[in-house]
Amino acid sequence: MANRIRAEEKGNNIKIMYDEDIPDFVMGDDVRLGQILNNLVSNALKFTQNGTITIQVSLQENNTDDVLLYFAVKDTGIGVAKEKQQMIFERFIQANTNINREFGGSGLGLTIIRKLLQLQNSDIQLESELGKGSTFFFTLRFKKSTAITSREEKIQSFEKQDLKSISVLLVEDVAFNVMVADGMLQNWNAKVDVAENGVFAIEKMKQNKYDIVLMDIQMPVMDGYTATQEIRKFDTITPIIALTASISIDIQEKASHVGMNGFVTKPFNPNDLYAALYRNTIGRVN
Repeated sequence: MANRIRAEEKGNNIKIMYDEDIPDFVMGDDVRLGQILNNLVSNALKFTQNGTITIQVSLQENNTDDVLLYFAVKDTGIGVAKEKQQMIFERFIQANTNINREFGGSGLGLTIIRKLLQLQNSDIQLESELGKGSTFFFTLRFKKSTAITSREEKIQSFEKQDLKSISVLLVEDVAFNVMVADGMLQNWNAKVDVAENGVFAIEKMKQNKYDIVLMDIQMPVMDGYTATQEIRKFDTITPIIALTASISIDIQEKASHVGMNGFVTKPFNPNDLYAALYRNTIGRVN
């Protein structure tokens, strides 16, 4: 959410390009991946004014046991001269001292990103041209999940309906996840409001009426389980869907126990997210 606000303040657009050929479930370190992407997006926003930041995730290899995914964050910002490109990966070093005065601080965090990727047998790459923007990209290999990905055939086969009558409260603290989910929801014309944690979610639920809540389970300040329990004290009707990286039996049971109506796994698959929204709003009256 913070990155989205910063984008609006600087007149920037954020675009998401997600390859729907990527398998629904893969196994990897979602925490580190979130840190890397958030850092890259924040960096792109810092050095871009009235431009576009594009986040791309695509399938490079689809093997029997694993997949290789390509991640890129592209901006139309100030760019980096070719002779300075390796320098910015050095700790506390900036490509141009004038940048520090104009934009404030180094703001790059590329040393941390490089270390996080190297821990996963990868590395950060850069393509850039001064005055024309930059593309930071990397690849990561993920094992295929053994989870059974059963979907209702009717959800697969029918044409997605316009959700312009649906108001959604998205409760999520990871900016990248907010941007992905928000992009999908807006594409279906749903009305979206965002809360960064459980405390804000409770406040918004008391002040507004929503058709459905998408509730992340793991958040700072107040997690999704606790927030749902508190919401159920004054609202037992509005559907609350858990957002989780795991679909273990324990998580499903706990989510049901606190009053959640279902779950959607992360990273978000458009068909699964739409199915959860449809089933718990429009589909309930059919």
